[in-house]
Amino acid sequence: MEPSNTRLTPIDVSALLTLYFIWGGAYLANKLAIATIDPFIMLAIRLGASGLLLFVLLRLLGWTLPKGREVLGSWLIGQLLLVGGMGAVVYAQQWVSSSLAAVIVSTMPLWNAFFANFLGRRTRGVEWAGMLLGLAGVYLLAGEPDLKLDPGALLVFVGPVSWAFGSAISTRVPQAPGLMSSAVHMMGAGLSFTVIALLAGARWHEPSVASLLALGYLVLLAGVVGYSAYLHLLARPLRPALVTSFAYVNPLVALALGIGFAGERLTQAGLAGVGLIVLGVGLAVSGRGR
Repeated sequence: MEPSNTRLTPIDVSALLTLYFIWGGAYLANKLAIATIDPFIMLAIRLGASGLLLFVLLRLLGWTLPKGREVLGSWLIGQLLLVGGMGAVVYAQQWVSSSLAAVIVSTMPLWNAFFANFLGRRTRGVEWAGMLLGLAGVYLLAGEPDLKLDPGALLVFVGPVSWAFGSAISTRVPQAPGLMSSAVHMMGAGLSFTVIALLAGARWHEPSVASLLALGYLVLLAGVVGYSAYLHLLARPLRPALVTSFAYVNPLVALALGIGFAGERLTQAGLAGVGLIVLGVGLAVSGRGR
């Protein structure tokens, strides 16, 4: 039975605000970082460095090493959340604007509700209505010029599906405790992207100052701070509607930043799609939270 009366602690509120604004700004930071750094190399550095920093900090604080089964479980969830989820979106951002990427990723709770239906939780009618509205919004966004430039841009649709599936099964897979799981997720994903970069023949070129600053933001804030905040909320007995609410706040933050600082624009059909997705996600998460 889903909890509904758990009081929010100051740490919970801080974690939510972190996800709202820091992850909302991560889309523009991704775009700036991969402007002069290969996406696979950037992801290998971003996730590997974030995971290693967090792991060292936890060990200095006295955290014990996770067991073998916990490492394997955390590695699996990290591949779904970060390699399949984040990686697909960042790669697609070579062609897709940061604001459009954020809006498409905001469909994650819809996919989460879809997968939860196969994991023993009945999907309510309002959730199905939300999913249909969200998919209609995605259909409108699929006509945006950004998504017609290169087939790789279509990978942006894979990200929220992989992230949602990883989130849905995360409570059924043995993982390292607390923040140690965050560290294993990121280190495992960083290693995977290192292998992918080598296989893809990615090369390091001298990055711009803007790319380096964006990478620092992604490593320290979006990585160590943001990802740990997300796992903290997943572990708390809070309503899923609240935990996943970042998914429809992030695109609004990303839209504001993209339009205000990067000159990004959406067509009228795209803006209608944004409205349908936000409405659909709102219906889906409110139906889950009842």
